Amino acid sequence: MRNSLLMLLCFMMAWPLMANQVGLKQGTFSQEKHFKGFTKPFISEGLFKLTEQGLIWQVESPIKSKLVIKQGQVYTYNERGEAQLQKGAEPYVALLQAIIKHDKAALALQFDTREHADNDCQLLLPNDETLQQIFSQFTVCADEKNVNSVRLQEINGNVTLLRFSYPQDGSPQ
Repeated sequence: MRNSLLMLLCFMMAWPLMANQVGLKQGTFSQEKHFKGFTKPFISEGLFKLTEQGLIWQVESPIKSKLVIKQGQVYTYNERGEAQLQKGAEPYVALLQAIIKHDKAALALQFDTREHADNDCQLLLPNDETLQQIFSQFTVCADEKNVNSVRLQEINGNVTLLRFSYPQDGSPQ
């Protein structure tokens, strides 16, 4: 459950710029999880697909998994392809909806936005107590069309870095 919520939080930081684009947005991602005390990160790779109906986040390696957000709910899929509702994720979906809508009032309740040394990046500091228990900050880097990376700094010293790639010709992958 915690990994599903972490994936959801990672993606919701990237969603605002992706959601500004009309229609389908899809591509690949790599996720580096740097655990405090370990020299090498845990790396996973996969595919994502964003539509007006929801989000599919599919990890292809090293272990296959699938997370789907639709109709305000978060689902994971087991090895038989059966959907399992992730209870307790609803507050994160509400936050995700605020990000999608660019509801600045709702976001201001949960994040303090700061400029970043890299002009293509933005630093978000959580104000929400629940988020503060896990994360100290988020860094979102994007160009005019796409989110390129999201970095999540956890309170315990762990860091998650997501990198996104998009098809060059615009055709589905």
